[in-house]
Amino acid sequence: MPSIPRYLLTGGLVGLAMILALAVGYFNIRPASFTPPPLVTDPSQPDFFMHNTRILQLNEAGTTAYQLTSERAVHLRDDDSTLLTEPRLQFFRDNEPLPWLLQAESGRAAEGGNRVDLERNVILQRDDPAQTTTRMNTEALTLFPDRDYAETAEDVRIEAAGSVTTATGMKVYLNDGRLELLSTVRGQHEAR
Repeated sequence: MPSIPRYLLTGGLVGLAMILALAVGYFNIRPASFTPPPLVTDPSQPDFFMHNTRILQLNEAGTTAYQLTSERAVHLRDDDSTLLTEPRLQFFRDNEPLPWLLQAESGRAAEGGNRVDLERNVILQRDDPAQTTTRMNTEALTLFPDRDYAETAEDVRIEAAGSVTTATGMKVYLNDGRLELLSTVRGQHEAR
């Protein structure tokens, strides 16, 4: 039996070792090992933020339903809510030429935008060309945009047509402009 030359035996062993090393390496490599770990792993930390935010929502007819502007918006991953700094929201109703205006110092949009909690110096204003401007001030207001409805349990001050009305608690139906004052209602009217 002829003997195998030493260089072929050495080359075969080196080749076999390389194939074995490649096979072991191939099965030990995970795609996750190539991606760096996330910088923030705390779920209470924001996952994105925006400055000078402007969001335009259209209705089914393709016209503007509302427009939201905010100096800063911070999205929180753990509860899928968005913190708003100085939010300003304009609600456009089909039968009204001018929108309702809501603004506050801060706010929180939650439930996929179906609930907006506004806080600190909240103003709800309705301009009507046929009548005078109605302006409502309170410290907290919860808005449900999909229902065209807002409510508060806080004190509210309403200024309209030379009169001032104060109350504790209010429900506002934005679609038809109806307003319900819940308790401790007081009014003052200027005679002209």
